[in-house]
Amino acid sequence: MNRGRARMTGKTTPLYVVCSPRRCVGKTLISRLLVEFYVVKDRPVVAFDLADEGPQLTDYLPKVTTIADIGDIRGQMALFDRLIGEKEIPTVIDVSHRAFKNFFAIVREISFFEEARRRSITPLILFIIDPSAVSTEAYAMLRRQFAQASLLPVRNQIEAVHCVVAPGGSMPPSSLDVPVLGFSLRAVIDQQSFSFSQFWQAIPTLMSRAGKDQLRGWLEYIFFQFRQLEFSLGYEEPPAFTVQGSKRLPTIPGQRPTDVSEQILNHAPELKRPVDDLIDQFGNVIVAMLQKAAERSTDNCARGHLYPLRHTCLIGV
Repeated sequence: MNRGRARMTGKTTPLYVVCSPRRCVGKTLISRLLVEFYVVKDRPVVAFDLADEGPQLTDYLPKVTTIADIGDIRGQMALFDRLIGEKEIPTVIDVSHRAFKNFFAIVREISFFEEARRRSITPLILFIIDPSAVSTEAYAMLRRQFAQASLLPVRNQIEAVHCVVAPGGSMPPSSLDVPVLGFSLRAVIDQQSFSFSQFWQAIPTLMSRAGKDQLRGWLEYIFFQFRQLEFSLGYEEPPAFTVQGSKRLPTIPGQRPTDVSEQILNHAPELKRPVDDLIDQFGNVIVAMLQKAAERSTDNCARGHLYPLRHTCLIGV
């Protein structure tokens, strides 16, 4: 899977840190998609799995994923030394909710992101957002403490009607959007034997034609966003696939995005600068929206109307 060679016309290599202080929000799904985005184009990629419960990233992609344990000094040195050493290969780190605090405490203590920058590695924190006080505080902490890393919110399982692929695609996204999938397709992609890269390469499956078309559009939209991210981070390569014109994904009846995602969608301004400016551009808006959603959720619980949990336990692991 790693036999290809990276062709860099830029000067930096991306380091993706996929994280959330909450479980069941889609961290491993995002990590899988990122890894297979590079596999599809036959380019080298490495991944590290900090999860401590299954299914883990290594269960889906054992050939490119290394299990990392940062519970002791030896494990910490092994991980961060390798991250610095892989300075010409895109790297994905799947940070579990239990490892969240420890991971970023170590990163801050050793000034890892600053060192990565000096070695032409560009850290990008992909934070899966959800309307909880824990996520609000964690997002604000990352913005405050890690100026040397770009911070991009990930809106998981949003309504497909909002997902439009614009022509051109040179502009970095203001968030990473993962459209909702129906139950049957979620069941398919959650199987450990399922490969996004094999599906993209049209390897035969038992899915119906309609299911294949829907999943293809979903995956195309996500990969297109990854291409935009890669371009904005300075790791450039001629596109291995293109999207012509404006493509609207099919709407799945009965599925709605979380309230906080809807508000962020409406308030986030269009980006016209590199991804490093994301924090200043709309970080305060996101924190405010998350805080407001968390307060509203608390008020609803006090009145006996619980927040619908089906909207917070998103697809993936």
